Amino acid sequence: MKSFIFAMGVFCASISLAKIKVVTTLPEIAEVVQTIGGNEVETQSLLTGREDAHYAEARPDYILKVNRADVVCSMGLDLEVGWLPKVLEKAGNAQVQQGGKGFCVLGNAVKPLDVPVGVINRSLGDVHAQGNPHFNLSPAKLIEAGAEVLRVLSALEPAKATEFSKNYDSFKKTMTNLQTELQKSVKKIKVMEYHKEFTYFFNVYGIESLGSLEEKPGVPPSAARLAQVAKLAKENHVAILFATPSAPHKALERFTELSGIPVVTVPSYVQTSGSSAAKTIEGLQKLLVKSLP
Repeated sequence: MKSFIFAMGVFCASISLAKIKVVTTLPEIAEVVQTIGGNEVETQSLLTGREDAHYAEARPDYILKVNRADVVCSMGLDLEVGWLPKVLEKAGNAQVQQGGKGFCVLGNAVKPLDVPVGVINRSLGDVHAQGNPHFNLSPAKLIEAGAEVLRVLSALEPAKATEFSKNYDSFKKTMTNLQTELQKSVKKIKVMEYHKEFTYFFNVYGIESLGSLEEKPGVPPSAARLAQVAKLAKENHVAILFATPSAPHKALERFTELSGIPVVTVPSYVQTSGSSAAKTIEGLQKLLVKSLP
């Protein structure tokens, strides 16, 4: 009898100590979840931040991780629409499907930029109908996004809701202080970007952007487009153009040849692999600010 009682005690203790298993699409989401969830969560990101989150694949290891998850957190706003639905479907985990208590979309809590108006079709390129999904580059928007993480975790573990709320308040303070500190070293300049994935970064620090080198999202610029944008950038004294490593190098080189304006290649996601300085949200923010002239 004593053995039974002891065994039951161990069993109940193991249940109470079980952590919420959270799978995220991006490393920065994992960081947000870990910060808010604290010791109550165990997080892992499917992507390392070096991939293009638009075009990842529904890999078997992703499917296995999602199958074992209590929560799946994504950016949303159609960023992962090309592959995440396939992963969710093949994983067969009802709790993390749309409508399930473990389905967490950070974009649901964010007021997006660049929401298109009018009719949207494929002739316009890879337009995100719900708005620009790259809000991970804005500390202010990450605060908004964190509210969705708080909601989902609190619904799963109501007894820990107060703890999660305190952690969220701490996260908000950290992000606000980070933005305030970095703002001090940001000069008043004009910039451009290859693809509109740095828009939130420019916006949150008050940097004037003249738009993107792409005429249509996901479509490489034509020779005419390159000449047109180079002329515009030169006339308006654009200081620099931001691009990610996945942007076509020839187009970037041609832009610099025509305009005389330098291109800086920087990551747009936190990177957990390799020797990048952008291994955390803070690290990525500092790297981007440091890349400004």
